[in-house]
Order: sequence, then C-alpha cells, then structure tokens
Amino acid sequence: MATNTVKLSVEFLDLVSKDAKSANKSMADQIDFYYRLGRLAEQFEDLPISMIKSLMVSMKEEANFLFNKRTIS
Repeated sequence: MATNTVKLSVEFLDLVSKDAKSANKSMADQIDFYYRLGRLAEQFEDLPISMIKSLMVSMKEEANFLFNKRTIS
C-alpha cells in the first residue's frame, strides 16, 4: 500500500481518533471508511446513509467469505 503525507486539521484528527476507537479501527481505516462512505453517498444520493453502510458491510463480508473459501480449498 502506498503512503502519502496529508495535512489534516487537529480538530478533524481528534474526531477521527474518537470514532476509530469506538469502532475498534485504526485512524487510517476510519478515514478510509469515511472516504468510501462519502463517495458512495455522492454516487447514490437517493439512498439513506444507513442503507449504504449496510451494503458496505455486506460487500466486505462477502469478499472475506470468498477469500477465505478460496484459501481453504
């Protein structure tokens, strides 16, 4: 995975840190989640955020299942 340096406000990082802790994620994973959620929300503006979150979770679970199934076989 490539890394880049990005300047973010202290206030934003404090919010991300709190949310990441409550979601048991790293700050990088939490920012990634926010980006993906926001991107999907813009693409599917007629869907409620709760539905988009559910789709993200189910897609991740399906991807993990398919990956684990291939590695077991």
